[in-house]
Amino acid sequence: MSEERLDKALEAMRNETADDGELARARDRVWGRLSEAALCADFRARFQEYADGTLESGPRLLLEDHLGRCAGCRAALAAQRGERTAAPQPRRAARWPRWGTWAAAAALFLGIAYLGRAHLDSLLAPGGPRATVASVTGSLYLLPQGVLAPGAEIGEDEVVRTGPGSRAVLRLADGSLVEVNERTELSVHAARSGRVVRLERGDVIVQAARQRRGRLRVETRDATASVKGTVFAVSSGLGGTLVSVVEGSVAVAQGGGETLLGPGQQAASSPALIRSVPEAVAWSPDAGTYLGILASLAQIEKQVALLPSPELRTRSRLLHLLPPATVVYGAMPNIGDTVGRTLEFADQQAAANPAFESWWTSDSGRSLRRLLGHLESAAHLCADEIVFGWSRGGAAGDASLPMILAEVQPGREADIATVLEALAGPGGGRAPAYRFADTLLVLSDSEAHLERVVAGLGRGGETPFIRAIGERYARGAGWLLALDLESILASTASPGGSPADVAGISRARHLFLERRAPQGVEENDLTLAFAGPRTGMASVLAEAGSGGAAEYLPSGVLAAGYVSMREPEQVFGEMLRLATQSDPLAAGRLAEAEAKLGLSFSGDIAASIGTESAVGIESVSTAGLGWVMATLVHDPARLDGAIRALARACNEASEAAGRPGRIFVEQEASGGRTWMSLQPASGPVPLVWTYDRGYLVAASDRGAALRAIATRGGGSALVWSHQFRTRLPASMGLHPSGFAWLDTKGAFEGYAGLTADPVLRTLLEEREPVLVVFSTTGEQIRASSRNRLTGLMMDLMLLQNLPRNP
Repeated sequence: MSEERLDKALEAMRNETADDGELARARDRVWGRLSEAALCADFRARFQEYADGTLESGPRLLLEDHLGRCAGCRAALAAQRGERTAAPQPRRAARWPRWGTWAAAAALFLGIAYLGRAHLDSLLAPGGPRATVASVTGSLYLLPQGVLAPGAEIGEDEVVRTGPGSRAVLRLADGSLVEVNERTELSVHAARSGRVVRLERGDVIVQAARQRRGRLRVETRDATASVKGTVFAVSSGLGGTLVSVVEGSVAVAQGGGETLLGPGQQAASSPALIRSVPEAVAWSPDAGTYLGILASLAQIEKQVALLPSPELRTRSRLLHLLPPATVVYGAMPNIGDTVGRTLEFADQQAAANPAFESWWTSDSGRSLRRLLGHLESAAHLCADEIVFGWSRGGAAGDASLPMILAEVQPGREADIATVLEALAGPGGGRAPAYRFADTLLVLSDSEAHLERVVAGLGRGGETPFIRAIGERYARGAGWLLALDLESILASTASPGGSPADVAGISRARHLFLERRAPQGVEENDLTLAFAGPRTGMASVLAEAGSGGAAEYLPSGVLAAGYVSMREPEQVFGEMLRLATQSDPLAAGRLAEAEAKLGLSFSGDIAASIGTESAVGIESVSTAGLGWVMATLVHDPARLDGAIRALARACNEASEAAGRPGRIFVEQEASGGRTWMSLQPASGPVPLVWTYDRGYLVAASDRGAALRAIATRGGGSALVWSHQFRTRLPASMGLHPSGFAWLDTKGAFEGYAGLTADPVLRTLLEEREPVLVVFSTTGEQIRASSRNRLTGLMMDLMLLQNLPRNP
């Protein structure tokens, strides 16, 4: 039927009329059909179909509804079935649904848990003593029981006090050390959320261990200091509380607010209590000891670094002697002369630094000196290379066989044996298991393992792992460590979509760590090679970068990073594919979220962002981080729209959940630029950004963003500074894929002011910046740096400022 004919038929029906008689007759017919007798007769006629289960769902539902209201039909149905009882009535929907009961129970449980959270937190605390007395000088009392001796245990909330002129060191159950001054009273409380030292009065210095869960807190009457791992001092008395930070950062809650303190900073109940940090910890007898030891070790490390590097080796006579299934290979040059010079430098430091001398002449120092002396003697009897490795014990992989291989000068086997026996020490310790095969010295951790290593010498074959190591020698090898990841990970294979697949590590083949000096300057290289093209997160880095985003970073940044990546839309698609392998519903949930938000994460966000980004930290203060970021952007308008959509969705979700706070996205024109800002209602400083030359330039404040734009326009950029250029590895090429930068001198500036020792202050201020540069090919990722590994370790030790007792 055409639309025109249908419209005419409908119009005719609307215009049709009926007289009163016709309407009365229609009413009577309907009433007759709906009368009880007629209705019951209709339903009873279908009882047999209902009993046989052949009645369609619609009529069946109507019949069951009628049975629930008609006693006569229920009786008729029961009689037809031969039952003496009435048919059970269909269940009516409860006014209070079942899920409502569960919701009420859950709400009651959560309410009880919230009101009793403090008690629950304490009940879930680990058992055992809360602290142990590590040492006591003078007297330490457990109130009211009496005197405590070293080794005594302190229980939950037990109060201890030091006497006049006394000192004590308590070791908490997590390994933290609490140094207690005279006339100090405290107790220790443990909970699942962390441990609490309740300082009633006096002074403590806390060397907080790294907290695996929660935080370590020191509470006084008017302040709370909380940390995860650092060194800080707290003093409490009638005048109030003083918190002083030696190392790390400490959050101090005081006077209704919270302050984050860095090294050398203090927080006090009253400005009159402020004094220098050295004065705040001067009561500790070990206040300057560990810094003095670290200063000498750092000086020794710098002197060793100036020694000439051994010549690069282009072949190895020991490589092809490896036993089967070798998965770890290490090779180092003969460093006998270096060890000897290191001992000389240590003696010089001992003569110049009393703190280092006290440690160097202690039992631990003498033991280290003796070990280094034996190593020097053994090294002078060996050839130019020493190899160590680990074998899985052949094809069966039924054993772990560690080994050391070295060629010995002809006729010096007996001298080597004497040195090896001396390594057992005067206490009757066990000498390493060793054997000579002509001029080859082989060592292992037991006679049984040594037997298997010697039996397998030279039977390793020409494996891909051995060939890859040989390629390292062909270009010149210094220090070398190689891991056959393909063999190591073969026994831990996981299904597709696993975390290893997402990270791209499941296809890793070999890992190489090298230290070389190809152009007279020492460089450290780490290379991760893959069995085929990189996938997952490992494929994010592009094979080359332009460096444009990095030109927005000023030369004075404390820390910085730059990355050149594949197209973000491609990366997003690959990540989604890998996620779907482990969770087939991932794509559906993403589509549902995008439909609610009204945007596409791939099309609106990933597609709008370009392939390179850079970020830098300019300053660190109690007000927060001063930072700047530059990111290549293809479509600024679409990206801004996506940010607004996300903020709007967050606000709607907060309102629906009854949570306070909104996210405000604002736009302002100033100075010929359009500025955007994102400000959480209850958050810290806003995020501001603008666009410059195709880059999104974001910062902690507008001034930092303008400085970054001025830097790109001709200012002093980090990547063109002298200190950056001189630390670029020579082997990285023109277009690296990324870099990481840390100006350790800037990081140590605040800490250097804590010491009055000019030697130590100079040492801290002269730490070298750290630069690690990344490059990639289709099947490998490489990281390279000119910073010495020993120097990096010394920076970490100084940065952490961990004490060492001589």
